[in-house]
Amino acid sequence: MSNINRRNFLTALTSGVLGFGLSKNAKGSSRRTGFTQSESAPIRIQKYNNLGNTGIKVPDVSCGAISFFEPNVLRYAYDLGVTYFDTAESYMRTKSESFIGEVLKDMRDKVTITTKHGLRANVKKNQIIERVEASLKRLQSDYIDIAMIHGLSDLSMLDNEDIQAAYAQLKKDGKIRFTGFSTHNAKVTLKQALEKDFAQVVLVIYNHDEGKEIEPLIAQVHQKGIGTVAMKIFAGGKHGNLKSLISQEVSYPQAAIRWVLSNPNINTCIPTMSSYSHVEEYVATSAKPINRADLEVIAEYQRQTKDQYCRVSCQECLESCPQNVAINDVLRFKMYFEDYRMEKEAMRYYGELEENQKPLNCGSCSGYCENACRYRLKVKEKLIHAHEILSA
Repeated sequence: MSNINRRNFLTALTSGVLGFGLSKNAKGSSRRTGFTQSESAPIRIQKYNNLGNTGIKVPDVSCGAISFFEPNVLRYAYDLGVTYFDTAESYMRTKSESFIGEVLKDMRDKVTITTKHGLRANVKKNQIIERVEASLKRLQSDYIDIAMIHGLSDLSMLDNEDIQAAYAQLKKDGKIRFTGFSTHNAKVTLKQALEKDFAQVVLVIYNHDEGKEIEPLIAQVHQKGIGTVAMKIFAGGKHGNLKSLISQEVSYPQAAIRWVLSNPNINTCIPTMSSYSHVEEYVATSAKPINRADLEVIAEYQRQTKDQYCRVSCQECLESCPQNVAINDVLRFKMYFEDYRMEKEAMRYYGELEENQKPLNCGSCSGYCENACRYRLKVKEKLIHAHEILSA
């Protein structure tokens, strides 16, 4: 297949000229992932990019460690050239940090580790420092390469003098090298990041379904020298439940990764590498340009899933809800439960929501959220179902 440039790709998807039909002669059973690799080409990271102005080189495909079943998967990723690992204090109730620390301690100076801490607006300086130091112990390291504030929807929190003082002190003491944030609301936070100096690296939702709107902001952030990392690159993560995609010769995850990496303003992406097969499948995309077969698979994925999942970065429905339900968070946890196979973690995240943020009264509501949803999702039905499975 000939390569296709990014502009033509976006136009093709929008206009539908690629068509939605995939080959009827595709081989393989429903257990196939569609992942293929030339026997003559070893699977290994082929490209490294500058992470903004940090001076750090990162592979184009990196490791997200929100969940995994065998810690040595991390070592296997390293052996294939992955040197950037993303974790968080909250992942697997701190076990993700502990596994990363144990597996990567012998090559600490050869890897880049990002970890994240969710903070409340009234947090105190000493509380931040204590939590970062606890992460350092679990990571078995003297320093964290990139310390992020987790899940910011508005950067006004950064005006908190305690937050500023804590991270300044941690940098001065050599316990963290760079600072940044992750966000599900990039339309707001990236614009704010252009005006503030805190973020040296940002972690944003970016995929073929939710990416186009924020591309101008990503370009501006990149131009400012802020490192850009893409998460949730599989657009709802529904591919594991779609047999028609699992059995295709072209792997949807590989196509989705190639779409993300076709944007030169993205330094790296962090698909969750929870198994050895994930590592091989994702690493095999390194430095590979997107092509027409990839676009056809993406178009088919979009056709099959367009009314199935919440685009959590959208948030247009939130103001419509008279009960102030955290709609996008609830449906994100539902996605973790049903599509990421993170049942226990999803239930824990849901349990940590304030009761007034849960969809407890949706059954008697007329469904204002559905009228506000640009994707025509059955939001009310999904919220009620989310509460049922996450409260069990």
